[in-house]
Amino acid sequence: MRFLIIEDDPTVAKILRGLLAAQQCESLIAPTAQEGLELLRTHPIDLILLDVNLPGGLSGYAACETLKSLRPKVPIILMTGAYTSDADARVAYAMGAAGFLRKPFEVEALFGTIEKAMAGASVILPTFWGFQCPECGAEGRIRDDGQESLRIRCPNCGGVRAARRGDQEPARAPRVPAAPASLHRRILVVDNSEHFRLYLLDLLTEAGHYVVTAREGEEALRLAREWLPDLVITDILVPKMDGIALCRAIRAVRADPRLTRTLVVTLTNLRSEDHLAYAEQAGVDLFLLKPIRVDEFFESLHGLIVRRCV
Repeated sequence: MRFLIIEDDPTVAKILRGLLAAQQCESLIAPTAQEGLELLRTHPIDLILLDVNLPGGLSGYAACETLKSLRPKVPIILMTGAYTSDADARVAYAMGAAGFLRKPFEVEALFGTIEKAMAGASVILPTFWGFQCPECGAEGRIRDDGQESLRIRCPNCGGVRAARRGDQEPARAPRVPAAPASLHRRILVVDNSEHFRLYLLDLLTEAGHYVVTAREGEEALRLAREWLPDLVITDILVPKMDGIALCRAIRAVRADPRLTRTLVVTLTNLRSEDHLAYAEQAGVDLFLLKPIRVDEFFESLHGLIVRRCV
């Protein structure tokens, strides 16, 4: 088995690696969530041990959802300090964790939690199926709802088609234009459609970016202040705080000067000149329309990064 240890304390990481090596298990170590995401993309991993308190602006809680979206069948065990409440464990499980450990923990507790996490993972059916839209060419994933007949709605263009389970193939990585490491950025995706968030998450992580997602504007603003993304991609029509208001909040330097260099991109179905004007007045850096064409989307996105960041 191969484990991924995401832990910024080198002593703790070394101890965990030694304990796992004694059980004939290989371990990879990453001191930040961003480096952990990179290792997960490039190596086969059987289980992740993820610290909650990590440097670099991306906490273990925020990283857990992204890691699970990238590799849904890989179990994650969250680890945190001794002075935590039961609420911390509830948050961990809500984010998709298969186990929760408080430091310092006994060796028996570690391997007991690993055994339970792996046993749970072994009985889970494939969570996602792959699809390619015949109308716009979008490639992505759909959740397996257990039905024999699948009704697939493209997250990009909205086209609907029916398919049989036997005709579906396992999800695969989407084909995206290659981008040099110098263009890789921390990106916050905001959209109330889970299907579209997953679609963008797949595209952006496959291109090498580090991605966190949010369902609505207030949650996105909280994550932006916690994670300090380089770029925010938001729909305009999101609940609680719309994309225009979110951009204004990010641009409010006095509220949080750490976000002064954060770029904001709107990606929306709204095509009126009024919405374009509202976006420009709020300080949006790039106004893009759905549905996207992958090559053009990345050309615009990476062009913005080159102009403003490199």
